[in-house]
Amino acid sequence: MRGIPIDKSIAQRCAILGLDFDGKEISEDVKHTMEAANALKSSREDVELDLGNSGTGMRLLTGYIVGLGEAAILLGDTSLSKRPMKRIADPLSEWGAKIELTNNKFAPIKINRSELKPKFKYHLEIASAQIKSCLLMAAVSSGSQIEIEEHLISRDHTERLLEECDGLIKKEGKKIFFDGRKKLTKKKIDIPKDFSCVAYFLAADILTGRINEIKNVGVNKTRTAFLDILKEMGAKIEQKNLRIISNEPRADLKASIAGPLKGVTILGDMVPNLIDEIPLIAILAMFAQGKTVVRGAKELRYKESDRISLLLSNLKKFNPNIELREFEDGFEINPKEHNMNKDLSITTNGDHRMLMSFVIAGLRINKTINFDDTSCVDTSFPKFFNLIEKCYQ
Repeated sequence: MRGIPIDKSIAQRCAILGLDFDGKEISEDVKHTMEAANALKSSREDVELDLGNSGTGMRLLTGYIVGLGEAAILLGDTSLSKRPMKRIADPLSEWGAKIELTNNKFAPIKINRSELKPKFKYHLEIASAQIKSCLLMAAVSSGSQIEIEEHLISRDHTERLLEECDGLIKKEGKKIFFDGRKKLTKKKIDIPKDFSCVAYFLAADILTGRINEIKNVGVNKTRTAFLDILKEMGAKIEQKNLRIISNEPRADLKASIAGPLKGVTILGDMVPNLIDEIPLIAILAMFAQGKTVVRGAKELRYKESDRISLLLSNLKKFNPNIELREFEDGFEINPKEHNMNKDLSITTNGDHRMLMSFVIAGLRINKTINFDDTSCVDTSFPKFFNLIEKCYQ
C-alpha cells in the first residue's frame, strides 16, 4: 500500500543525528524537524527554529542543542505552544543547561549557551520516550555519559539508532547506560512504515470486513501493543516476512475478524506502548460487545488536544445513546444500540489522531462526517484521505 509514511519517530531522530534516510513518504512533522535540524547546522549565530506541530522534534532538538552548548529559540504552532515542556527543561537544567520557558511551562523555548556535566543520572518518573530521547540526544552532542532509569519501558527507537550507529549503549532491566564520548558512525537508515499510521487501516479492515496486506510495517515491540489489544477484542492478526533491518523489526500485516468485537480493559503498564492508538481503540469499543475501560492514560490530556475530554464529547455526538464515564486518567465506554445524529459534526481542535479515528468510525456506518479541520492530518499522514478513498469507497 503506497502512500503510508515512514515512521516519523525514527525519521525525526535520524534528522537530528544527521543520518541519511529515504524521505519520499514523510509527514509534516518530519519536514519541520528536518528543516530545523538543517537550519541549526548552517547557522553560526543564535538561531530561531520553527518546529510547527512537532512535539518530538522540539523536545529532542532541545536536548541536542543544549549538548552542543549553542544558543537558540525553538518555536511551534499554537497547538505545540500549549504542550508541556517543563518535563524536559527540569532534567536538562539539573544537568547544567540554561533554559527559559514561556510562563515557566511552554514554548517558545529559549536555550542559552551552557555546559553539561560530564556524567549525569536521571530517574524517569513519566513513561516518556521523548524525555528519555531528549537526554540521550544531549549526551550525544555533548560527549557526556548518562544513566537513565525508566519507571515504565517506553519506545526505544533512540536506543536502537544509537546501537545501529555503533554508539556505546547498553540496557540492564529498566536502566540505560550511554557513553557519548565515542562518536557515532553515520549510516543510511532503512525506516519502515509508521505503525501508528498503519493502525487506522487495521481498524478499518476490522470494521468493514475488507482485508488489506500492508508491507514493511515497523513492529517494534515498544510500539505494537495495539496488535495485542486487537487480538483480545477478537481480531485475527497475521504477521509475515518478519525481519530486522537497521536494527528495527518490520513485517507484513493483515487484520480480520470472524465474530463480534469484545470490550477490553487497558491499565497503566499497557498504556505507554499504545498511547497513539487509544482514540482508535475507543472507536472500536463503540461497536463492541461489553464494556471497555482505559486507566493510567493521563498523558492523553497533554497531546495536540486534551484527548480524553475531546474524545468522549465526540463519541457522544457520534452516538447519543452511548454510556460514558470520564476519569482523570482515562475513561469507560459502555456501548449501546446506535442512534446516529443526522448531521454529524466532529470537533478535532486540530488533533490529527482525533480526525483519523472518526474517519474510520464513519466507514462502519457508511456516513459522511463533517470535521472542523481536515488539514491537521498532514501532521502525520498527508495521503490519508486518498488511501481511505482508494481502499474503502
